[in-house]
Amino acid sequence: MAKRNRRCKTFRMKAATLGLATLIAFIVAPWIVYSLLLMHTDQVGSQIRLLEREKRALNETRRRQEAEWNQLAEPRRLDEAMASRGLRLAYAPPERTATVLPNGQMRLARPVYRALELAKQERQQSGDRAQARNRR
Repeated sequence: MAKRNRRCKTFRMKAATLGLATLIAFIVAPWIVYSLLLMHTDQVGSQIRLLEREKRALNETRRRQEAEWNQLAEPRRLDEAMASRGLRLAYAPPERTATVLPNGQMRLARPVYRALELAKQERQQSGDRAQARNRR
């Protein structure tokens, strides 16, 4: 009987298989990566366009509201708006007004300032009396 050939049967890559693997590794894989990145950048670009459109709309709304507020803040317009709603308001007399100085402090008219000082002193004295009663 003839002896059977029992050589080690290992897989050997043929030249065509090696060429196909090289084609996949160096051409197809980068193309797939490029396509995925392109899709991602398109999505980001559409999101940016959407956000820019929203920003423009919000800026336009802000400008419109500021213009409306500026029109309503004029004294003549304010008086007209109050009159149309049946409100009667008058400006406070000078002795009841306060002036804010550039350094941030408030300056009151003299008669009110004196009245506030007297009220503060009375409150302090009544507080001292209450503390004295509580100590007994």
